[in-house]
Amino acid sequence: MAKPDRIYLYRITHIDNLDFILESGKLICPSNSSSDPNYIGIGDTTLINSRSSKGVNIEPNGNFTDYVSFYFGARSPMLYNIQKGFKGVTKRNPEKIVYLVTTFEKIKENKSQYVFSDGHGYHLMSQFFNAENGLDEVDWDTVSLTQWNDTEDDPDRKRRKQAEFLVYEQVPLSVIVGIGVYNEDAKTNILAKFAKHNFKCNVIVKPDLYY
Repeated sequence: MAKPDRIYLYRITHIDNLDFILESGKLICPSNSSSDPNYIGIGDTTLINSRSSKGVNIEPNGNFTDYVSFYFGARSPMLYNIQKGFKGVTKRNPEKIVYLVTTFEKIKENKSQYVFSDGHGYHLMSQFFNAENGLDEVDWDTVSLTQWNDTEDDPDRKRRKQAEFLVYEQVPLSVIVGIGVYNEDAKTNILAKFAKHNFKCNVIVKPDLYY
């Protein structure tokens, strides 16, 4: 599959993190002093701590905590671990997990600095890029897969599925094109938060984005 005309970027977060995001009007990288002091992490704590000291070897450099991270595809292996409580990850009800969705075009329009990888960012085999022509190196067939386990024929599939797009320092809410949720209860919860902060955005119930 060739690079799609419109590239969507997916960030998963706990629904309760939206209150701070709406209040601040942006998604803020973990290293920033103005980031959410009560942020609810939903990922692999061991991996998150390891990534915090891993440097990014191309401009704008820094390390992983200096970026807001997205995936190129939905239904990531990490989401699977979160929903199932695997590999030491705290199990979460899918109703509490939301997708914040933007596009590469929106990130460009905002003139944000970014880097991206052709696989899981922490994996030694993954390569990083900071120019648009590098998008041809992403395996677009694999990032869109719903079944991504490694196989005898393709023992590197899981790594490629987890190709990442990292935005330097912050992402304004204005570039978010939609929010994906598991069910109507989650949508109702989010719309109440929007009303409180006088914010509007498409909220779409998409249970097929989950496990």
